[in-house]
Amino acid sequence: MSAASCPPQKKVTAPTSTPPGAPTQPSIGGPSRLVQPGEPHIFTINRETDARTALTRGLAEYLGGMTTSGTGGRPLAFRRVFSVWAQPEELAEYPAAAVLATSGSYDSSRFTPGRGPRIVTPDQRYILASAEFVVDMTVEVWCNDPKERAAIMAMLEDRLLSPFDSRYGFLLELPHYFNARAQYEPISMDYDDSEENAMRRFRKALVKVRGQVPVLRLIELPDAKMTAKITVDEES
Repeated sequence: MSAASCPPQKKVTAPTSTPPGAPTQPSIGGPSRLVQPGEPHIFTINRETDARTALTRGLAEYLGGMTTSGTGGRPLAFRRVFSVWAQPEELAEYPAAAVLATSGSYDSSRFTPGRGPRIVTPDQRYILASAEFVVDMTVEVWCNDPKERAAIMAMLEDRLLSPFDSRYGFLLELPHYFNARAQYEPISMDYDDSEENAMRRFRKALVKVRGQVPVLRLIELPDAKMTAKITVDEES
């Protein structure tokens, strides 16, 4: 039997060119969530990552919670979603995705550094928004056959382009980064096919997404205390 006629393999040893690898926590699904229009926003003091990691982790967790209908109406979802490259010895499970970021930039044109909302803590800390971090990310999608890939990509078009009619792109709330809200906008989509990948039962797709999130940090600003100074002029 030729390699081209072999049935799809659902678990194989990932070669060095495939992305799934050491996951962030959590690796599939997660607390990052889609923001509904009109939802109130509440910041927290929880900070587990930097701004760049907050964006890639948020998108990976969002992808991990998606489901759609595959062949025969069976549920189809990503088996693994990561925001880092794979270790060569890692086992891959398909369909899988990896969120990979390029070099980002700090943008101050839309942000005036200043004190944000007060966080209610005993030491009276505040959030300071110093800039906005913008980065382009590539979602690498790995499937085992063309039909599976088409179903996954249709799901991504529904969930990434405009999940709500009121806006293009989407907002995610990031509990691991002050519960900040990050904005994501899809840029492009492409299939990455080659003879080598086809022989190995790899069907790959690429989705480019631009993400931006405010760069936040906690500062301590003690409450002001009023004092009075009295000067008395004495007549000679």
